[in-house]
Amino acid sequence: MKYYVSQTTVELDAAGRISGYESVLTKPDTRRAAENSLRRLTALGIEHLHLCKHPENSRRWGKLNRAANKRIKTRKLTVADLAEDIAEIEKARCKEVNSEANDL
Repeated sequence: MKYYVSQTTVELDAAGRISGYESVLTKPDTRRAAENSLRRLTALGIEHLHLCKHPENSRRWGKLNRAANKRIKTRKLTVADLAEDIAEIEKARCKEVNSEANDL
């Protein structure tokens, strides 16, 4: 049997409702390796860790891993996003130049 380490996160959203999710931190491995990983992660100060069994042909680890990837995935940067950022920088630079000119 294989084991993996997961972390449970519980949060309050803006509406005051409780929501939670589980994230996998290690791949399924032997019990000794998983316990060693659990010990190391605990020593780093990570809280709410669990040692989970991974039976043969289990799909739970994969489901948790895909869900975590969806939560972490970010949107790719587009040219329009860069244009907005450059416009903000130029506007800030113009204000800075104007304030220096007024000080003289």
